[in-house]
Amino acid sequence: MSTTEIGLQNRTMAPGERDKSAENAFGLSGVDHFALPTRDIVVMERFVREVLGGVPYYYAGFDETDRNMGRVPHIFIRVGDVLFQCTEVPEGEMTVSKDDENIAPHVAFKVTAKALEANFERLKKIIPVSGPYRHRGIDCTTFYFMTPEGHKLEICTWEPYPEDKSLMMGAPGVGIMKWSDLVHDWPNVPGTSA
Repeated sequence: MSTTEIGLQNRTMAPGERDKSAENAFGLSGVDHFALPTRDIVVMERFVREVLGGVPYYYAGFDETDRNMGRVPHIFIRVGDVLFQCTEVPEGEMTVSKDDENIAPHVAFKVTAKALEANFERLKKIIPVSGPYRHRGIDCTTFYFMTPEGHKLEICTWEPYPEDKSLMMGAPGVGIMKWSDLVHDWPNVPGTSA
């Protein structure tokens, strides 16, 4: 079935509409937590604390009682009002890949325009980042980066952001960012701005 057959088309909202309503017919009010797999929970925990400012909340699977219960090491770290869960997956295939150019899945953190600029300047000194970008037809400005294992992350603002400090994603001469440009080995290799 094509998008034409089901009537989908571009939709835009007026600037400032993003936070005017949280209406949901089923009472869903936001994201509580999201979970990402990791092969190195120690590095992931440190990355979330040191790079994202995460605050430890709940850690499990590290003592003998949990191991006897079959619980794998997993952690919840608060980033803003969302819990960032990391679960160690020592065996089997992990769905995260540093060479995956697909935009999804990724996780986006919402900030003010001032915090977007401050985080961009801070992160570009320690890991590769791409942006900031404006997006056609929507009042959102973003930049992108990855964890050392290749989880895709974004920081975005819905507040007005100076056009002279951002690029239009996909515009001639700008193009679409490439996730492969954001691969790094934090904390071992310092990044550069993309």
